[in-house]
Amino acid sequence: MASEDKELSGLSNDQLQILEDNFRINRYPEGTSLMLIAAEVGVSEEDVQRWFKLRIEKWRKEQGLPPTIGSVLD
Repeated sequence: MASEDKELSGLSNDQLQILEDNFRINRYPEGTSLMLIAAEVGVSEEDVQRWFKLRIEKWRKEQGLPPTIGSVLD
C-alpha cells in the first residue's frame, strides 16, 4: 500500500492495522464511524477519508474492477 503510505506518511504499523481492520468491516465509513476511526488512529477525519479512498481504489484493482465507481465497466 505504498500510495497510502505516501499520502499519510508517518503512520505506525498499529495505525495502519486499525485502518485495515476497519476497511474489512466497512469500506465506506461515514459520520460517526469515520469520526471514531479518526479518533482511534489519531489523525483527522479528512486523512481517514483520503486513506479509505486510496484503499478502495487498490481493492477495486485487485478485484479486476476499474479504480473508481461509475465506470461503464462496472
